[in-house]
Parts: sequence; C-alpha cells; structure tokens
Amino acid sequence: MKLERRVLRRARIEIIPMIDTILMLLIFYMSFSTFARREKRFSTKLPTVGAATAPTQVPLDILLHVKDRNIILVNNSASYDVDGLRDAMAQLSAVGQDTTIVIEAEPDTSYQDIVSILDACAQAHLSKVALRPLSGKMASSR
Repeated sequence: MKLERRVLRRARIEIIPMIDTILMLLIFYMSFSTFARREKRFSTKLPTVGAATAPTQVPLDILLHVKDRNIILVNNSASYDVDGLRDAMAQLSAVGQDTTIVIEAEPDTSYQDIVSILDACAQAHLSKVALRPLSGKMASSR
C-alpha cells in the first residue's frame, strides 16, 4: 500500500491585519493620551540656608512667614489664611504703597501654598516679591 504524502504548505504571516491592529492601537492611545490631566503638584522641598552662609540683607516692608495654607504670619504678628491675605494685599495695593513682600516658608510647606501666595500678590498688583529660604535653626525654632 502506497501512502500519499501530504503537501506541506508554508505558513504565511499576514502582515496587513497586523498593521491594521497596530494602527488602531496607535490611534486609541494617541486620542486618549491628550485627555489625560497632568498633575500640577510638585514633590519638592523648599531650600534652606546652611549655617556657614548668612542670608543677604533685604530691606523688608512686609514679611510673610508661611507655616501652611491656613497659617500665614504677616510680620510675625497677624495671622491670615490665603483668602484673607488676598484681601489684605488688595487693600494694601489700593492705598498705592510701593511695598516689598518677602516670603519665607517652613521646609515642609507645600509648593502649592507658596504659589497661592504669589498669586495673591499678583492679583493685588504687587510686583516686588522675593522668596527667602529659612535656615535650619530658624525653621526648627518657629
């Protein structure tokens, strides 16, 4: 008995459906990646000054010491939150004084709190704003 050999057909990879699939995946990821909202927070620590260097002397008119969003000390006496500070800055700019604002913050203060204070100064049209880091000793004692 003679058996007939089967003719083996070579396997063929169809590339057109693979290209279609890759193109659909590319379109899917491109369209949904544009709708992703980027996070605006920074996980940073504010700088501190070492003991060897002394901070530069800046003529101070108003010193804002930021402990957190709800505790902002103005000239180490009056305490405000961000909204109250915004109103106080607006009243200060309405008087027409040329004021220098110096912002110093605790090392663990979030960057968003600093940006909120800068925004309050910008809304009050106060342009002389400076950031001053706290030394390690000052940050721990306050």
